[in-house]
Amino acid sequence: MDTVVQWNIRGCRSNFEELKLLLNRSQSAVVALLICRLGEGQMPPRGYTLLLPQGGSPGGEAALLIRNGTCFSEIDLKTGLHATAATISLEKTLTVCSLYLNPNPQVSKLSLAELFEQLSKPFLVLGDFNAHSPAWGAPAGMGGGGCSRSSQLKMT
Repeated sequence: MDTVVQWNIRGCRSNFEELKLLLNRSQSAVVALLICRLGEGQMPPRGYTLLLPQGGSPGGEAALLIRNGTCFSEIDLKTGLHATAATISLEKTLTVCSLYLNPNPQVSKLSLAELFEQLSKPFLVLGDFNAHSPAWGAPAGMGGGGCSRSSQLKMT
């Protein structure tokens, strides 16, 4: 059975050995990496293809690793958000999107809606949404949670 994994890695260079261990143990078909920050000239782990946001930062705040041999098609996203997406054929075909939302400024619901419209259904959005909210135990007054929570509710 193919698996999809998400990890807020906070730097591929400093966690590269742990990433290789995760890939070796899980044999995941797809891994969404957040705050990837690849070092210059750093290659993806053997056996995987790395997708980074098109036109985004070279460090890749939202990346996808796709196991070689897995049939996929990268999606050319038109967005100002840190996002990478691909349609992937596993047991069923689905779209996987890796998304990083900066804690500041707040992301508009319109930006998220425009991103979601570009994703073929069914889709899975994995990421670091910096969505701190009292609804899930964060202190009051932290940003991001309301937008993500309302978007989640409208998408279901």
